[in-house]
This record gives sequence, structure tokens and C-alpha cells, in this order.
Amino acid sequence: MIFPFWNIIAISLTGNAEYMSKPFILFPEKPTLEAYKYIFSTPLFPRGYGITLIVTLCGTVVSTLVTSMMAFALSKKNMRGYKFFMIYLLITMFFSGGLVPTYYNITETLNLSNNLLALILPGAVNVFNFIVVRSFFMQLPVSLEESARVDGANDFVILFKIIYPLSIPVLATVAMFVAVGLWNSWFSAQLYMRDENLYPLQLIIRNYIVRSSKPADMQSLEGLRDAAGKRIYLNETGLKMACAVASTVPMLLIYPFIQKYFEKGVTLGAVKG
Repeated sequence: MIFPFWNIIAISLTGNAEYMSKPFILFPEKPTLEAYKYIFSTPLFPRGYGITLIVTLCGTVVSTLVTSMMAFALSKKNMRGYKFFMIYLLITMFFSGGLVPTYYNITETLNLSNNLLALILPGAVNVFNFIVVRSFFMQLPVSLEESARVDGANDFVILFKIIYPLSIPVLATVAMFVAVGLWNSWFSAQLYMRDENLYPLQLIIRNYIVRSSKPADMQSLEGLRDAAGKRIYLNETGLKMACAVASTVPMLLIYPFIQKYFEKGVTLGAVKG
């Protein structure tokens, strides 16, 4: 499991001459950061980082908030229209409108072409996450809510001041699911983004690695020079591996802080249906 990822890191740190002499790299003899300097030398790559970060943060907050609020409402089986909404949501787990109707809905009806909201709003509610959060809410003691209502608390006070503090494990788990999905997403951006300046990081990397389509504002390989004016020959494969590493590191840094909530959150939300 570790070796493929380590091999990617090793190749990204390997110079062109060494890689051409032995493509199988375990430990670079002369590690170099030229590949990372190169990919960050263009405004497009850091800009893609920023767009992906904005979409991930905003999308995670919106999705977690909307999903949890809906789960709280539908955790009450005496709610008016309970069966209708539950059946409506469950149907969407098995059937979708299809790609073409979805595309026209986003671009024509909602007019979200070249708008970052097209990457956030369509996936704001994930039914699987909704079921996990709802199941967790249903296990909380009803007496907590009843005592709060006796003290004059309304639904919003109960949700934000009582339910949410008790639901940190499941909310953190769902937020991580959403964040990873948004961070790795590129297909929606390919459909709805026409301006290259609005491309998220994953679409830029996908075009570069899969289609070998280098971003337009990257420096040419032949034009790079070192401090002494000597031409630098970069490892093309190393550049692609550097892109892959740079896009993976943020999630690797965040995951250890969320990991402790994963097993607890999913398990607690899966006991009761």
C-alpha cells in the first residue's frame, strides 16, 4: 500500500538524467525540488489550489449544515409528510435524472455556467450521509429535547445548542466524506467551467496527467535556466508526479485530526435504521 505512493514521491524528487537512466526509483541519488518549483511557477496552479480550497470549505459547510438540518427534521416520525420525504430521498439513491437533464438544469434553469456554485449546490445533500446523521440523531435521548422545550427553546436553539455539540463525531465524519469528495472532484468542473481561470486543482492535474495538456501559462521546458544560466531539463514524469503529490498532501494533513471520529461516528450512526 505504501510503496506506490512512495514511488510517486521519489519520482517527483528525481532529476531528468537520473530518471532516464533508471525509471524504477526507490531513493533518488540527487533529490531535487525543481519539479515543485516549476508547477508553482505558473499562476494557474496556485489559483487552482485556491479555487479547490474555496469550493471544498464552502461545500463542506453547506452540505453538512443542510444535511444535518434535514436529518434533524426527519428524525421525528410524527412530522407532517414524513413518509413522502423519506421515500422521495431514498428513490434518489437508486435513480438519477441522468447527465443531460442535470447539465441543462444547472446551465439553463439555474444559469450556473462558469459559476463556482455549480460545484457546490448540486451535491449539497448526500442521501447516504443524511441516513447516517438521521440514525445518530434518533439515538439521542428524547428527554433532552423535551426538557429544552419546557425551558422555552425552539427547534433552532435545540439543534444548534444541544444536538450539534452531542453530534460532533458523526458531523466530523460526514464533513470529511464531503470534503474528500469535493477536493477530488473534477468532472463537474469539466462540464460547467468554461474559463480556465476557474478550473479547480484536480481538473488542471487531470488534463495534464491524462491528456498531457499542459496549462497555457506554464513556462516552456526549454526556457528554464538555473542561477548560472545553464538550461534545466526537467523530468516530465516527475512533473506529473509532483502534481499528484501536491494535490494529496492537504488531505493527508487533515485526516489524522478527523480519524478519531471516523469509527465512532459511522458506528453510532449505523446501529439504528
